[in-house]
Amino acid sequence: MAGQHETEPAYRADDFATDGALRDVCVLDTTIDDWRRMFDGLRAVPGRHVLTWTLSDTTERGTPDAAAVWSRLEQDPEESASLAIDIDGVWFTCYFFDIEEIEFTFDPSDVVDEAAFTPVRSFVTWLGTATGREVIVTMEGTDHTAMPALIRWRP
Repeated sequence: MAGQHETEPAYRADDFATDGALRDVCVLDTTIDDWRRMFDGLRAVPGRHVLTWTLSDTTERGTPDAAAVWSRLEQDPEESASLAIDIDGVWFTCYFFDIEEIEFTFDPSDVVDEAAFTPVRSFVTWLGTATGREVIVTMEGTDHTAMPALIRWRP
């Protein structure tokens, strides 16, 4: 059920119906320390990852430093970055909107059945384990605290 507290994320077809909206995977009320733990966790992410800087059109492989990323974004308001993580063909992308929320998006059309849900389960579990924080999956939006959670994972 939506909003149910789960330790193992469960697949529900209605949550991934293709409706033109993305789904958001979030850790709320974060600090730079949560971002550091997430970036440090990239060493163990169950897929490949790429950090791309838009203004300079550069791509970084390896494990970026959270403080360096946020510092660069603060120093140059024209710059933007994205961190994309591919887990078995499902891409989870973070655009660094706000230091107070780790937010990744993914396309629900990639999750067509229980088997295709496995990368979502892996990603949510990885993010929660890396940060040591609760992870929620919601419909695409800007106020995740007010939205019902489709999935709620707690460490």
